Amino acid sequence: MNPQSFLHCVPLTLMNQPLTVRAGRTAAMVMLLAGEKMAVTPAGKRLIQSLDLTSGEELAEMARRDSPAATHRIDLRKTLIRTWMKEIQLSGSPITRNIIIPGAGLAPLALDWCSQHEDAHATELDYEHVEEKRKLIAQCADASVANRIRCVECDLRNIAITERELRASGWNPHAPALWIIEGLSYYISHQELVTLIRFALAGDHRNRVIMEFSGPRDTLTEDARVATEKYHQFLGKLFGGNDLAITNIDAVLADSGAELQRLLHPAQIEELLGMDHFFHSPHDSSMRIALLAPRT
Repeated sequence: MNPQSFLHCVPLTLMNQPLTVRAGRTAAMVMLLAGEKMAVTPAGKRLIQSLDLTSGEELAEMARRDSPAATHRIDLRKTLIRTWMKEIQLSGSPITRNIIIPGAGLAPLALDWCSQHEDAHATELDYEHVEEKRKLIAQCADASVANRIRCVECDLRNIAITERELRASGWNPHAPALWIIEGLSYYISHQELVTLIRFALAGDHRNRVIMEFSGPRDTLTEDARVATEKYHQFLGKLFGGNDLAITNIDAVLADSGAELQRLLHPAQIEELLGMDHFFHSPHDSSMRIALLAPRT
């Protein structure tokens, strides 16, 4: 049967059904833990509603039981990233008009931002679900928004290939940009992270990187250290390893040529955002969020 004949055999109602994409286990877990705070615009919420998150239900339940701080950390990191993006925009910097998100996955950050800012463009980088993400964005947003978001398939561990694919997509390496590295540093090596940051900051002196990462655990309280190790080692084994990566921010700065402009731990984020205190000191969580700039 030729393709045209096949199409005539498919019920019209089936052909018109909206696309649903099954998220991976850890991505689905994060979205389930984030709940309503995962997206902040109607288009972003439609994207989340178009995802099948059932693969993450068991992990989310385990996280709520064994790592009660996990949900709060996700809320903190997503709220702070949006807050910093808004602050940078209000400062007059052009970089929030050119958002680049390595390891974007199925998350709605780019869609939310471009829906809220008609002068913004975004580029998402990942190695899976790229075509599905492109279709979801087109399904969930008006063309005036969807056409300003590029989804580029690449292996971020190979910067040469990443640059090639970016250039092929129409990316301008000299346009000032804000790179957002969220949830990625746990799964790549120190050298891969350093190379990515160096690449992100190279194009223009105004470029910035917002990076969320897990720092060393040796200064954590005993309870926090045990809980972090248990949670991260469980997730690490899902990816065939033993643990999630620990980021030494001083070594990253030294090796990437980046300059640290801001660095906050969860208790400071709560204070900054005026949120209830779940954390009370830097010793309660290894999560950190940094703002990096090219070294002057």
